[in-house]
Amino acid sequence: MNETPTSTPAPDADPQPLLAIRDLVVELPGPDGQRLRAIDGVDLTVGRGEIVGLAGESGSGKTMTALALLGLLPQGGTASGQLLVEGDDVLTMTPRQVRDLRGNRVAMVFQDPMTSLHPMLSVGKQLTEHLRHHKKLDKKAANARAVELLATVRIPDPERALGRYPHQFSGGMRQR
Repeated sequence: MNETPTSTPAPDADPQPLLAIRDLVVELPGPDGQRLRAIDGVDLTVGRGEIVGLAGESGSGKTMTALALLGLLPQGGTASGQLLVEGDDVLTMTPRQVRDLRGNRVAMVFQDPMTSLHPMLSVGKQLTEHLRHHKKLDKKAANARAVELLATVRIPDPERALGRYPHQFSGGMRQR
């Protein structure tokens, strides 16, 4: 019998994790021009298929870590260390590369979904705009994909939901 042995690599054998944060330091401008260290030496690795939650007290740096990863620090904020997404260091990317990364390879669900969605634009408009920009879909394909996404997260009557505005959804529905 001629069988080729097969093996499954150990979970830690993946040489390139999905996300690797190494010695992240975030500083923000403080009063009198001093720099305040909001994050001091965070390390985090997330492999493909892993689900990781950040837990901590208010002000512990959870949101600031995510904002650094997305290149969305407040004005005057700086980040150092390494923020690797599939091996690409966000901190060495051009502004355009970071914009392309955001919403395409990395995204964040903000704590307050009402402030994350534009109140004057329908949910469908906001979804299809993202899909057309990041996924390069035409209008028809973007609409079809938006309906599919709404159905995936169990939004009732997804075709009709496209025409609704954020205030017409519950908080949980907006977050989805």
